Amino acid sequence: MSNDYPKKAVVSGEVKISENVIRSIAGVAAAEVEGVAELTESKGSLLKPAQAPVSVSVVNDMVEITVRLVLTSGCRLTTVSEQVQKNIKDNVQSMTGVIVSKVHVIASDIAFDD
Repeated sequence: MSNDYPKKAVVSGEVKISENVIRSIAGVAAAEVEGVAELTESKGSLLKPAQAPVSVSVVNDMVEITVRLVLTSGCRLTTVSEQVQKNIKDNVQSMTGVIVSKVHVIASDIAFDD
């Protein structure tokens, strides 16, 4: 009896990753960082509609992510923002294989403890 069968499965076709998946991964990654109280939408107006807490755009086969946050009082803005950027980039790239070129962090408010 011969063992001529393939030793490995052959993969054919393509894999597409939805921007919704990238948004979800980025949102969870941002929320994991200490100092982030919540993700928030931008405030809309008559001329400009509200924007979601996480937005994704594809530029030259790379992804740019913008995240809007409410930070906890007493945290250091620059430190938390850098950690959010790193955590989002690391998680999105490791889970999807998509290259993240930029992560924009918008700190829109501060949550004070009552």
